[in-house]
Amino acid sequence: MRKFTQNQHICFVIIIFIMLFRVSPCLAEFTLEDERKVGKEFYDKIKEQKLIYKNENLNNYITNIGNLILEQTRKAPFNFRFSIVDSDAINAFATPGGYIYINKGLILAAENEAELAGVIAHEIGHANARHVASIIEKSQKLSVATLAAIIAGAFLGGGGEAAAAIAAFSVAGASSLTLKYTRAHEEEADRMGLNYLVSAGYYPAAMIDFLKIMKQHEFLSKTMPSYLLTHPGTDDRIYYMDSLISTIYPQKGKKNIIGNLSRMQSLIPLDHSDLNTKYNELTESLKKDPGNVDLLYNLALIEDQLGQTNAALQHFQKALNFSPRDEDILKNIGLIYLKTGKADFAQDYLIRASSLNADSDEITFALGKAYFASGKYQNALDCYLKLKNKTLDSEDINYFIAMTYGKLNNKGESHYHFGLYFKKEGKKESSLFHFKEALNYFPQGSERSNNINQEIKDWESNKKLKTPMEKPKH
Repeated sequence: MRKFTQNQHICFVIIIFIMLFRVSPCLAEFTLEDERKVGKEFYDKIKEQKLIYKNENLNNYITNIGNLILEQTRKAPFNFRFSIVDSDAINAFATPGGYIYINKGLILAAENEAELAGVIAHEIGHANARHVASIIEKSQKLSVATLAAIIAGAFLGGGGEAAAAIAAFSVAGASSLTLKYTRAHEEEADRMGLNYLVSAGYYPAAMIDFLKIMKQHEFLSKTMPSYLLTHPGTDDRIYYMDSLISTIYPQKGKKNIIGNLSRMQSLIPLDHSDLNTKYNELTESLKKDPGNVDLLYNLALIEDQLGQTNAALQHFQKALNFSPRDEDILKNIGLIYLKTGKADFAQDYLIRASSLNADSDEITFALGKAYFASGKYQNALDCYLKLKNKTLDSEDINYFIAMTYGKLNNKGESHYHFGLYFKKEGKKESSLFHFKEALNYFPQGSERSNNINQEIKDWESNKKLKTPMEKPKH
């Protein structure tokens, strides 16, 4: 599982420095507009650094829980955004402007959806109460650089890595200062979060249960989870919430509302040692509950990652017998057949998956690949064109559109889309080569010809852009 390197932590410090530097130097009043700017800048910078974990299904899942919680609140005037941080540290935090971040490690640590919802509700409480803004306002006498170092230390969770990041600023005295939520902040966020959680229909003790998991993690690993460092006062918080539950929230509530937490957790890649541990856990659980679809599904995913393709197919097929209209199972069987070169089999399962969810970009993309591999180029193109204006997690759709147009002997569109592909890659010479080739296939003055001429003009007018020496690609 991927961990932040020291350089990436230092990037966090730089990001925060840039954000605070762009806010009014006075910082005497940290306005709502300041919060929006800072939150947006922070998000854009960590996205640039590829610190946001991209998985459409998992991101939608977290956002759905977040929106369910938000429906219960009188939220601050922000457009809330929920993001997953690509780190196995168990942590979650809210930055100014309604940006909520949940680490991959925390998602894996939750034992049910309500616990995860409780964390999100708590962070929404911090955001709605504008706790970070209030801390910044009270710190107006500190320099921007010192504030940046302090905030970096808070977000990085303390310890050696945070200390190294703070040291990068060479700010005298910064390491002795802290930017932590006060007990009053935590109590208010817990009070608000608990109300949101119960109003959404979850069981109230979920927030306490998750804190107990964190304490157990600390006991077993001898390492303080980041969540306990950035959200201090664990024992006091447990006692406080327990008193609120016993006096105000006697209702039971649900552990799961959106559903499928274990399946969502299975979308997060594990390192090899964790894969083997998880494999053994799932195998033992299946002995007790052999008809559990989620256990079969998760085991098949693990087996696929371990290279046990035949075993994975067997367990996926068994799960499909119990749940024949399960989109995820159908999709994953299709992906295995596609990976093993059985494109016709892949099509059958992916078509069935698409019939259940025609809006899934992942299924549409995989089906396009299956059609392409079996020589059904027009069908493949139809799939790819549906994704023309979409942003895929790891692929540029223009490349696949270009390849497919080439197979259909439509050289003009093929060159045009190769031009777009190399443009996104920042490869000027290859991009210009294909755009200029494309011009040979469209009438002068046509819409496509005008588009291509504009692309060429944009490249040639961008004098500052530096690209490596390269040979034109066809």
